[in-house]
Amino acid sequence: MFTAHKSNDLQILNILASRVGFFIAGLGLSIWAPLVPYVRLHIPMTDATFGLMLLCIGVGSLCCMPLSAVLTSRFNIRQCLLTATLILLATLLLMATATSLSLLGLALFLFGGSLGVLDIVLNIQGLSIENRINRRMMSNFHGMFSLGTIFGSALMIILLMLGFSAIISTLLVVLLMLMLSLYAAQGYLSERTLRSTDAFVWPNGWILLVGLMCFIVYLAEGAILDWSALFLIQDKQIATAQAGLGYASFAVMVTIGRFLGDALVELFGRVRIIVCGGLLASAGILLSIITTHWEVALVGYALCGLGCANVSPVLISSLSKQTHMPTHLAITAATTIGFAGVLVGPAMMGAVAHYSSLSAAFAVLAAALLLVAAYGPRFR
Repeated sequence: MFTAHKSNDLQILNILASRVGFFIAGLGLSIWAPLVPYVRLHIPMTDATFGLMLLCIGVGSLCCMPLSAVLTSRFNIRQCLLTATLILLATLLLMATATSLSLLGLALFLFGGSLGVLDIVLNIQGLSIENRINRRMMSNFHGMFSLGTIFGSALMIILLMLGFSAIISTLLVVLLMLMLSLYAAQGYLSERTLRSTDAFVWPNGWILLVGLMCFIVYLAEGAILDWSALFLIQDKQIATAQAGLGYASFAVMVTIGRFLGDALVELFGRVRIIVCGGLLASAGILLSIITTHWEVALVGYALCGLGCANVSPVLISSLSKQTHMPTHLAITAATTIGFAGVLVGPAMMGAVAHYSSLSAAFAVLAAALLLVAAYGPRFR
C-alpha cells in the first residue's frame, strides 16, 4: 500500500513537471516578439538583413532538433531538459544585450536550437507519461505551452510599459523561468531512450504522414502569425493598432481547445478530432477570406485555432502505436518535419501572395487543411 501511494505521488510529480516544462518552453518563445523593436533600435539593419536574422531561428531549430534522439540516448531526459533550458535562458539574455549582427545571429541560432530540442524532449517525456498512466495528457501539455506564450507576452509587455528596460525585463522573466525549471527538475524523468546504435531507421510512410500533417497545422499557425495582420489591414480595413487581434483570436482558441482536448479525444476518438479539426480549421480560413467584415474574420481565425488545437497533439500521441522505429526517434522525425512548416510555410504564403494575392494564399492553406481531414480516417 505504501509502495502504491509512493508510485501515485511520483506520477503526479511527473505530470506536474511536464506541465511546467511545456509552460517554460512557451514562456521562452514568447519573449522574442516584444524584444524585436529594442533589438532593431540597438543594432541598425535593413529589413532584408533582419529577415536573414530571423532565418537563423529556423535554421537553428532544424539543425538541432534531429540531435534530440542522440542526446536522450546518451543522457537522461532530465539532464537534456535542464541543459536545453539553461542554454535557452543564456540565449535570451544574449539576444537582449547583443550589440552586433554576428552576436545576434548566434543568439537567434541557439534560441531556435534550444527551443527545438526542448520541444522534442518534452514530447518524449509527455508521451512516456501517457503510456505509463494509460491516460491521454498530450493536449493538456501542449495547452500549457500555449498558455506560456500568452502569459510570457503579456508579462513582457507589462514590464516594458512599467518602464523597465528591455534587459531588466528579460532578466526578470529569465529568473522566473529558472525558478520554474528548478522546481520541475525533480519531476523530469531520469530514464534514457534507446541507444542510437539500435535506432538508425528511416521513417516509414506512417511517420512521414504524421510529420506532413503536422507540417500543415504548423503552417497554418505560422501563416496566421505572420500574415493575418497584413491581410486584415489590406482586405478588411481594420485599424493597424487592432490588426494583432487576428493571431490573438487564433492563439486564445488554441489554448482553450487544448485544455479541453484530452476529454474531447476520450469522448469522440482521435479520428473525429483530426477530421473535424481539419474541416473546422479550413472553414475558419475560408470564412476569413469571404467575409467583408473584420469582426467576422476574427471569428474565422478563432475557428481555425479551435480546429488546429488538438490535431498535432493527437498525431504525436499516435506515434506510440507504431512499431517501425523507437518512439523517441519517431517523435524526432515527425516533429522536425512538422516544424519545417513554421519556417517554410510563411515564405510559401508570401510567394503565392506575390504572384496572386493574400486571399489566394490563404485559400491554398484552407485546401491543405482539408487534406488533414481527408487523411484523418487512417488513424483509426
